Amino acid sequence: MADPVSSLATRPGVAQCLDMYAKLASGVCVVTTRGPAGPPVCATVSSAAAVSASPPLMSLCLANASRTLAALRHHGAFALHVLDERHRPWAERCADPLATAAERFGEEQAAYVHDVPVRTDALAWSVCAVTDIRAYGDHHLVVGEVLAAHTGTGRPLLWYDRGFHGQGGAAFHG
Repeated sequence: MADPVSSLATRPGVAQCLDMYAKLASGVCVVTTRGPAGPPVCATVSSAAAVSASPPLMSLCLANASRTLAALRHHGAFALHVLDERHRPWAERCADPLATAAERFGEEQAAYVHDVPVRTDALAWSVCAVTDIRAYGDHHLVVGEVLAAHTGTGRPLLWYDRGFHGQGGAAFHG
């Protein structure tokens, strides 16, 4: 086994960084916005965070080539949904790069809050107006000011070690 300290002399490669990132446990979120033609578009993210309480700001990261990023830029607002364990199928669909926008959102009905599609059955959700979008490497950091928010009850869906997990670490297998 290689000495982990001796490997610090060289810059880590992409695979090593991705292996380290896989150990960052996070809540699973879906970001939604209105597509350029009107119907909702969405993407699963595991890199969402509260930025500030005053003013209320949230952040998330989307891949540079994300269709949802393009739609979010066009619409100027988004909803961030914190998912519970019941929403695993929705998270999987929204993470599928081959799925169409209609397939990703599925048959779920959306309420519209500030003209943004919202799944009101999520563990928590916020609707945000985009305040900043910046490119960092292969992703864009999106910051939004919270315009509306709601919290419900349930057990959070987690992303860890490249898989979905329920509360207490129980892994879901597809």
